[in-house]
Amino acid sequence: MRMATLRIIPTLLFCFGVAYAADQKPSSELKVSAKSAIIVDEATGQILYKKDIHTPRYPASTTKIMTGMLLIENCLPTDWIVAPKGVDKIERSSMNLRVGEKVSARGMLYALMLRSANDGCVAVAHHISGSVPEFSKLMNKRAKDIGCLHTNFNNPNGLNDKKHTTTAYDLSLMAREAMKYEEFRQVVKTQKKTIVRSMNHEDLLMKSHNRWLEKDETADGIKTGFTRDAGRCYVGSVTRDGYRIITVILNSEDWQVDHKAMVEWVYANHKRTIAAPAGAEVSRIPVPNSTPEALSVVTNEDVSYLKRSGVEPKVEVNLTSEVKAPLSAGTQVGEATFSDSTGWRKTVPVVAATSLEPDPFILSTMGGKAGFGILSVALIGGVASLRSRRRARFYAKTSRSTFF
Repeated sequence: MRMATLRIIPTLLFCFGVAYAADQKPSSELKVSAKSAIIVDEATGQILYKKDIHTPRYPASTTKIMTGMLLIENCLPTDWIVAPKGVDKIERSSMNLRVGEKVSARGMLYALMLRSANDGCVAVAHHISGSVPEFSKLMNKRAKDIGCLHTNFNNPNGLNDKKHTTTAYDLSLMAREAMKYEEFRQVVKTQKKTIVRSMNHEDLLMKSHNRWLEKDETADGIKTGFTRDAGRCYVGSVTRDGYRIITVILNSEDWQVDHKAMVEWVYANHKRTIAAPAGAEVSRIPVPNSTPEALSVVTNEDVSYLKRSGVEPKVEVNLTSEVKAPLSAGTQVGEATFSDSTGWRKTVPVVAATSLEPDPFILSTMGGKAGFGILSVALIGGVASLRSRRRARFYAKTSRSTFF
């Protein structure tokens, strides 16, 4: 039997916050010069800060995050990528590829993410898909697969194109997906790397354009970008206090100033916290005609998030099925939604902490009084039946004595 969703205010919520140092008081509201910006928790995708995150903008060379990820997903590190015709005509940032030159997929990944090689991106596109237009289709498909809703790639390198746009939010999704790969993480935190190539032996050293790696030892990526139309762009990664954040900055006056402000604001005002550990009771529900008479409802997984200083979470439990005996421990009975005033929300299943059994003193679902009435009628009927049988035996005996 199903029933309408019930909204129940929990009687108990476990919130194990990490203590804040006395000097780590909430800072003033973060301000950046970028037209669009976002900060997310790399592990969960929790948005910590946002500014115009769904407006399509030119991404410049941050596009290469997608190109580099597709290179990892479609090639072995030892595969040789051959530079196609026309590659030597690709403008701006270049690794100076020569037509027919061979570079390993691993070496090409360093060229893309450190040197920001536009010609290398074209070589990768031809190697994987046969042409830039076909590779662009693959880029867009992969973007949709990970949840990007406002992205349209039209080339593999980010050179200006009116049809080539994405958003700060979509780039954060791409960055989180790419950072799942150990090889990608290793490359984007590297400042310089010597690669092997078949022809141009005078140009082997790939140096990163990401100057922030030199300034912050906790920085571990990811990609810079700049064109006149796109402005200064950056997708960054920083790991401190046991967690990694992703920053995305589009069309900034100074991406390094913005990025520094964003990082310092996050780590001064957020701590990894367990709002409720697995097994925490989030509600206790009365259940008539059962033993016990109330059901403890608990989470079946840890609810971990980045808690902003001074902002406390709340929880709402929604029951999606009728709770009645019998019921086995561990049965899912609904969901708990945790949230706070920053916009963070997390929904997890909730289950019965114990089993429920029908009350042994209740003989029917009609209730105690009705059950007693039925029992009384049954007893009276039984006595009447017994008396009737006794009278029948008496008359039968009397008859035999009279006629024989």
